[in-house]
Amino acid sequence: MKTKKIVLTISFFVTLLGIQNTVAQTTIGGGIGYGTEIENVGVVVNGQFFINDQLSIAPDFTYYFPKNIADGFNFKWYEINANANYYFNTKGSAKFYGLGGINFSIISIPTFNLGGLFEGAGQTSNISSSKLGLNLGGGVDFDLDSTITPFAQLKYTISSFDQLVIVAGVRFKI
Repeated sequence: MKTKKIVLTISFFVTLLGIQNTVAQTTIGGGIGYGTEIENVGVVVNGQFFINDQLSIAPDFTYYFPKNIADGFNFKWYEINANANYYFNTKGSAKFYGLGGINFSIISIPTFNLGGLFEGAGQTSNISSSKLGLNLGGGVDFDLDSTITPFAQLKYTISSFDQLVIVAGVRFKI
């Protein structure tokens, strides 16, 4: 499972670097998100690579803070998303967009071996699972005529790990 995570992370950043050279405007930023299924807050790192004034490719990574489900047992959830944002208006200070894309979620759940007389009894380990899903949603960028763009986003992930995600943050033009 570690190898899979490393390969996905490297692929994500290689894709970001490759896209960066082909677009006119690029923003990178982050924020705070809340997932309704995990019922917890997470940190979001994202970027936008504009193809034209109305369309951007918008990958992001979300790390939800571990959730304590029992004494010493933490539930973990990560998301890698590859979205496209379509801007309905490009004039004015509030720029609304629709969002669609692919989600890859990874969860890790701790287990406790109750094997009794068997070797390894009393030890903890993790069971991990990953699922692909579809993202649908929308958001708004607040253009302040500076290098900083605050944004808010609402998306729903349709998969075996369904959840609504609310994000607020800032992006920096580079």
